[in-house]
Amino acid sequence: MEALKRIRANTVEKRLLNKDGNPSFGINFYAVNAKGEYAGVSMYALPKYAVCTESGPRTIDCEPLILGTPEPD
Repeated sequence: MEALKRIRANTVEKRLLNKDGNPSFGINFYAVNAKGEYAGVSMYALPKYAVCTESGPRTIDCEPLILGTPEPD
């Protein structure tokens, strides 16, 4: 989430911003550690990711930084 906040703060070129002043593009990060803990974060609340655990397969929503969609101007 910190990486997404940095991307948002450093995206200043007008062509890369939507009408709300947020990035007009999406980016996602997925992480898993040696214990099998996992997470997914995204710039916007669109993507899901898939995991398969001892409980079986499932899809999970990424945690978004910004609600809405990355619509350009």
